[in-house]
Amino acid sequence: MKNINFKNLGKALLLILLYLFIIPEIVVLILFPFIKNFEDQGTLAMLNLLVYIIDIIIVLIIYRKSIFKEWQKFRKNFKSYLKIAFKNWGKGFLLMILFNLIVINLVGSLASNEAQNRELLNSLPIFSIIAMVIIGPILEEIIFRKSFKPAFNNKQLFLICTSLLFGLAHIINNLDYSSLQAFLGSSKELLYLFSYSSLGYFFGKAYYETDCIFTSIAAHMFHNGFSVMIILLATAII
Repeated sequence: MKNINFKNLGKALLLILLYLFIIPEIVVLILFPFIKNFEDQGTLAMLNLLVYIIDIIIVLIIYRKSIFKEWQKFRKNFKSYLKIAFKNWGKGFLLMILFNLIVINLVGSLASNEAQNRELLNSLPIFSIIAMVIIGPILEEIIFRKSFKPAFNNKQLFLICTSLLFGLAHIINNLDYSSLQAFLGSSKELLYLFSYSSLGYFFGKAYYETDCIFTSIAAHMFHNGFSVMIILLATAII
């Protein structure tokens, strides 16, 4: 256990709880009297954007000094850091595709998170592009990578733990907790943990190799931007 700083680990886990559960619940509770239909996609997009903004403000306040220093470092080493970002993204992307092919063959459908993103992209493209390509990568890399680095003194422990948490975060809200039977029925989503975690592992590796969060942010942005472009092109062709 000497490789884990539990104080820093607790802080990082608290940020995840704020991001995934606490802030969304607070936002819904505050706005509940003013919203008639929580199923409307436009309403959900507005709520998600508000949650993102609050989360961004929180992490920027916490890490403002180190983020500024790392931005200066990224600008100074732009070409070499981008090369590291793309190299790791390529490895993670290929591994993710491999796992996706296996899991889709087993369960017969896309991950629910992926299906929801595609639906949102088709109905609200501008919001989706901003959220998926810009805000999401910045926020998730700071929360799942930067906040956890001080908690681990071992590289592999850091990469494995943060990639699993990153993968779980993309699955957990799509599980059905209404009953044991419903949960077991939706548990196939857990197989996609391998897909998301494999990509998260190499995002973390890009960050660890440069000690600059903007390297993994660049890799994450490129991946999401590439995915969005492919989906929009496929939709246009069809």
